[in-house]
Amino acid sequence: MAEQEGLQGPQLAAVEAQLHALLRSQAKHPLPVDLPRPDFWHVCSQLLQSIEMELAEISRLEGFSARAQTLSRRQANLRRTISDLTRHRLNAFVNHAALANLASTPFGDAATEATANLSPVDWGRQDGAERAFHSGVSELIEQYKRNVSWSGLQEGVLESAILPPPATPAGNAQLDEFVEGGLTEQPPPSVDVPELEGAWDDPDFDEEDRVSMMEEYPEIPEVIEEATDIESESADPVASGEMMRLRILKDMPEPILDESGEEVELLEGDSFNCGALMAETLIAAGWAEAVPLD
Repeated sequence: MAEQEGLQGPQLAAVEAQLHALLRSQAKHPLPVDLPRPDFWHVCSQLLQSIEMELAEISRLEGFSARAQTLSRRQANLRRTISDLTRHRLNAFVNHAALANLASTPFGDAATEATANLSPVDWGRQDGAERAFHSGVSELIEQYKRNVSWSGLQEGVLESAILPPPATPAGNAQLDEFVEGGLTEQPPPSVDVPELEGAWDDPDFDEEDRVSMMEEYPEIPEVIEEATDIESESADPVASGEMMRLRILKDMPEPILDESGEEVELLEGDSFNCGALMAETLIAAGWAEAVPLD
């Protein structure tokens, strides 16, 4: 550090020349180029500090003279060069981290010319801050790949989603499966699984349970018989094709359609034969009454 702090005159001029040369070289390469020295950014800082101190001294003695203006332009030029170089180098490290990461996948960019010529970075000739930046970018790329489901994009959803069905063992598991080398040295015994045939009959509800239920609830058979009678009495007469004769009690305001689809005008006192469904409708509406058929 003492040697670095003692850089003066020609040494600082050499650093300035290296800075401009490095910018030209890095601007032409998509991947990071080696620094002239590992502490390059530190000596660049020393170069700018020396110019700043010299500019302050000249301004104090001479004001904003021609020499001070020249030194000020030199300082601005160096800062712009450092900014451009940093931009190119950060892009180069991001590019290298992305290519190195995607080249590890079976598809990705592994077939591109840039990846084919990709070589690891010699971190002994780079700045420590640049190595930390490269490592952070690699972690962000991994996070990005997780967020966009990179494996699914490259391998397809079927490859990752469809798994082969687990193998069904021929019999019961043996202790051999859990002990290296086995114990019995014999295959597992076969197991006969009975096949179910016919409808399932609940063994927990047998005939005795049914008899017991009938004795406990004697009204159940009566309810079932009553429901059966009601159902037979309320059978749809239309299904059997029954006809009914009606006597019209008052004039119908409009003609109605008979069974054949023709319009029929009905007046009070008329007799009218129709199906049971229509008859029940007219009777319920109060337009007619039933008359027994002869």
